[in-house]
Amino acid sequence: MTLYRMALRQQLVSWLIWVLVIVLGVATVVSAAPAVADSRALVTLLGGLPASMRALMGGPLMVERPVDGYLYVKLVMYLPLLVGIFAGFQASSLLAREMDHRRFDFLLGLPLTRRQLLLARLGALITSQAAMWLATVLALILFMRQQGLHPDVAGYLLVAYSGFLVTLVTSTGAVWASAGARDYGVAARWGLGIAAVPFVYDLAVRIATASKAWRYILPYGYYDPPHLLLTHEFPWASTLVLVAAAAVLTYGAVHAFERREV
Repeated sequence: MTLYRMALRQQLVSWLIWVLVIVLGVATVVSAAPAVADSRALVTLLGGLPASMRALMGGPLMVERPVDGYLYVKLVMYLPLLVGIFAGFQASSLLAREMDHRRFDFLLGLPLTRRQLLLARLGALITSQAAMWLATVLALILFMRQQGLHPDVAGYLLVAYSGFLVTLVTSTGAVWASAGARDYGVAARWGLGIAAVPFVYDLAVRIATASKAWRYILPYGYYDPPHLLLTHEFPWASTLVLVAAAAVLTYGAVHAFERREV
């Protein structure tokens, strides 16, 4: 638990800065939402777009609930990328930065295994991610209420849970890359790439109206806020797939770190 608390403290400043940036973005986007509630301009525009673009912009959600559709297009769609970038950079620093600064001689001299060290730091990172998602969705709900809107609390909590599962895979993948990277710079590039490249791939597949099965290759394909907001269906299948993927990636990270010369 000591290592876990130390890792949380090390991430605290970065976490606060990142949350502040996201919350300011939430406040800015929500401030324009009341105008959308009384306007059908977005729905009219949506009707003139190709099917792929309508799906990308929320489709039925934009038609049935324009405010939530607007928030999806302007904000909610990008939250896994924003949180994923934070997670990717933090994950890349869990091991590679210590190696660059030659601090592992001391840490590995303590009565603990490499597995314990890695899992304690990864556990702190996962806690930070969960807290960031919770802070973001609570800020969204609070700002919507301040604007006189009626937020779908249950729906947005499901969206936050689904997004957390996506960034869980992002962070564990970045930790694995960090465990095998030769220095912090390489690990940081891997962390950024693991967050950004799958997001761009998912957008490209949706715009190209390719088979939906292609989206499921990477974690962003399991993030579907319009469906969750309209149906309130718990994402059981996504939970099983993404938690299993995170477990495999964590095992790979532990195995790579245990075999690595430090």
